[in-house]
Amino acid sequence: MMNSFYNGISGVKSNSFGIDISANNIANVNTIGFKNSNAEFKDVFYNTITSQSTNPGQGGYGSTSASSKLDFSQGSPVASEGEFDVALQGKGFFGVLGSDGGAYYTRNGSFRRDANGYLVDSYGNYVLGTMNPAFTGINYSDRVAGLMGDYLDTGTPVNNGFTIGSNDSFTLGTTTSQGAIKVPVNMYLPPQVTQNVKWSGSLNTNTTTEVVKIDLDPSKFNITKTEDGKYIVSGSVSKEDVYSAKAGDRIILNFTDDNGVKTSFEATLDENLNFKSNELDLKGLDENSIKLDTAQISTEQQKANKDILESPIYNADGSKSTLRVTLERVLPQEGDNIQYKAIAQIYDSNGNAVGNPTEGNMVFDKNGALLQNNITSIANPNGGTINIDLGTPYDPNKPGSGYSGIYIKQGTEKDILTQQDGVAEGFFEKYSISDDGSIVAQFSNGKNGIVGKLALYNFINEQGLAAIGDNIFAATANSGDPTFIMKDGKLVNTAKFKGGYLEQSNVDLSVELSNLIVMQKAFDASSKSITTSDQMIQKAINMKR
Repeated sequence: MMNSFYNGISGVKSNSFGIDISANNIANVNTIGFKNSNAEFKDVFYNTITSQSTNPGQGGYGSTSASSKLDFSQGSPVASEGEFDVALQGKGFFGVLGSDGGAYYTRNGSFRRDANGYLVDSYGNYVLGTMNPAFTGINYSDRVAGLMGDYLDTGTPVNNGFTIGSNDSFTLGTTTSQGAIKVPVNMYLPPQVTQNVKWSGSLNTNTTTEVVKIDLDPSKFNITKTEDGKYIVSGSVSKEDVYSAKAGDRIILNFTDDNGVKTSFEATLDENLNFKSNELDLKGLDENSIKLDTAQISTEQQKANKDILESPIYNADGSKSTLRVTLERVLPQEGDNIQYKAIAQIYDSNGNAVGNPTEGNMVFDKNGALLQNNITSIANPNGGTINIDLGTPYDPNKPGSGYSGIYIKQGTEKDILTQQDGVAEGFFEKYSISDDGSIVAQFSNGKNGIVGKLALYNFINEQGLAAIGDNIFAATANSGDPTFIMKDGKLVNTAKFKGGYLEQSNVDLSVELSNLIVMQKAFDASSKSITTSDQMIQKAINMKR
C-alpha cells in the first residue's frame, strides 16, 4: 500500500515533465527553425512479490521521464523580406560561432549584417562558412572613392573597400576551418578594358535618288561676246568630273562684277554632254569687270545610306567611350564589286571625337562576301589599342570566310551584332543566396560575384544534439562530431538553400493540444491514486481503535 504513494508521485512527476515539453513546443509554434520535442517515459525497477506461480508476481515502482526526443522533420518554408534570410530544405544545420568561441548549430536562417559587416544570426552569433579566396581589400582612386561615398551616402569619399578578383570555383574547407563571413557594402568591381570589338551581320545596300548641285570649273568654259554686246557661254562636262551627268541636266552660270552685282543664267546639256547658252544680256553689270564667277550642274545622283557601327568602350580609368565605324558606299559602282569608304573614330561620354580617326575601305563581291578590309585597329586615346574585327576576307579554301563578319545581303535591312570584351565598372547593389549556399553579390554592371559559401553541417545522430536555448544546439557524445558529406572527393549538400525564405517551426498544434489533454488526464489519475492510498491507510489506522 505504501508503494502506491510513490507510484502516484512518480506519475505526477513524469506527466508534469510531459506537460512541460508540450507547453514548450506550443510556446515556440512561431519560432523560426524551431524543432519540437516528444516526451518519452520509462517504467522504474520492479519488486518480486512471489515466485510460487508459473508467472512471477512483481510490483512496479511507477514511471519516470526517459528523454525529450527532438523531431527534426522539415518545417514549411515561408517567403520573407530579409536580404540574408535563407531556409534549409533537407537535412543539415547552419553553423554559428557563439560568444564563448564554441561552434553551435541551428535551423534558424534569419541572418543579417552586423555593424562590422559580418553575417550574424538573430542573436548576434557569427554565421560560419568559407570566404572566397578571391575576395580581397582594395584602395580606390579618388574618382571611385567619391562615387562610393555618394553611393553609400557617407558625405565623404570612401577610400577603400573590397573586390572579387575572379569567379573561379572554390570549395569549403574542413568542418574545423569554417569562420565568420564578411558581407560588406563597400564593394567595387574594376572595369575590364575593351581590347577587341567584333561586328557581324548584313549591311543595308538600299540607295535613293536625289537632285544635287555640283560645282564646276568655270575657267574651262568658253565665253564669247556678240556684236550687239551680249554673251554666249559654251563648254562640256565629263563623266570624270560628274559621273551622273546626262542630257537635260541644267548648267547654272553665275556672273558678277567688281561692284558685287550678280546675275544667273541657265543652259542645258545635250546628248554629248555639251552645252551652249543663249545670248545673255548682262546689262546692269560693269562691262569692264564682268566675269563668270561660278558654275554648277544640277543633276540626279544615287545616294546610299550611311551605315554606322557603334560599340561601347570601357577604359582603365572607369570611363566609357564609344567606338563608331561609319561606312559609306562608294558610288557609282564600278564593275561587280561593291565598295565602302570606312572611317573609325572614338568619342568620349559627351559625344566629342577624341584621338585620331582611322580611314580605310571595304570591298565586297557581287554575292556580298567580304573581299578586302583595311580597318583592323584604332589607337585608344585613353590607353592601348582596340582591335577591330569586321570579318575574314573570302578564301575559297576556307569555308565560312567572307561571311564571318560584315557582309552584304541584297534586299535586307541592316542587321548587325556587336560584341566587345570589355566590362563596365560595377558598384555593389545587393546580396542573394543561391541553392548551393553561395552568398552572391550583385553589381551595377550586371555582373555577380560569390563572396563566400555557407557551411552545411550533418551529424550521425542528430537526435543526440543538446538544445541550449536561443534556438541553437550543441554537439554531444551521442550526436557525434559535425561532418560534411563527401562523395567521390566532392562535397554533397544534403539540403537546398532557399534564399528569401525562412523555415517555420515544425510544431503541430493539433498534436500538441491532444498530448496536453492526455497528459493532463494522466496527471489527474496519478494524483487520484495518491488520495486513494491515503484514504486506505487512514481506514487501516482507524481499525486499531
